[in-house]
Amino acid sequence: MQQEHDPQPQADQYVSLKTTEQEIGITRVTLRKYLAQLGIEPRSWHIGDRSLYISQGEKERVKQLKAHPYLLEHLRQEQVRALAQPSS
Repeated sequence: MQQEHDPQPQADQYVSLKTTEQEIGITRVTLRKYLAQLGIEPRSWHIGDRSLYISQGEKERVKQLKAHPYLLEHLRQEQVRALAQPSS
């Protein structure tokens, strides 16, 4: 979880994970799986605020992944290839 010291996020720039789940129609577990596959790390802004946020652009990437689930397998294959390549 990444801590940012910026002011509270603008409503038009960031969306909470809970709102993302509801808007896209996926469970928390599925959202976390998609975020991990896409390399997206949710952000939080205040110690007292336990909500996590992603940007609107990141939400759109998750939405695309849900609409085209075959992309998830494509991402997995890319990760396997990256791990299989020897380091120089």
